[in-house]
Amino acid sequence: MRRRANQVIIRLNDEELSLLRRKVQESGLSMAKFFRTWIVSGEVKTLSPELVKDMQRQIRGVGRNVNQITKLAHISGKVSMETLLQISAAQEKIEKLLARLE
Repeated sequence: MRRRANQVIIRLNDEELSLLRRKVQESGLSMAKFFRTWIVSGEVKTLSPELVKDMQRQIRGVGRNVNQITKLAHISGKVSMETLLQISAAQEKIEKLLARLE
């Protein structure tokens, strides 16, 4: 059985349909996901592909820097294991957020 059994039908003129299709395409979501997101949050935020790529590049750079700092701290022995685990957890969180942008 389908999780979502209810269907809503709306009527749009050509201009409205064109605008809707453009917004759905810009969002990168399916039309159904677009509407569900809009219903829950009241808006659908879209990011340009160029902005997403730039953000990904910058986040990866931060991740590399964190990884290098972690390695150096581990070698010097002047950082507690707890701090290293926190840095590692933060890096994993960044990677998960980055994956959501793709």
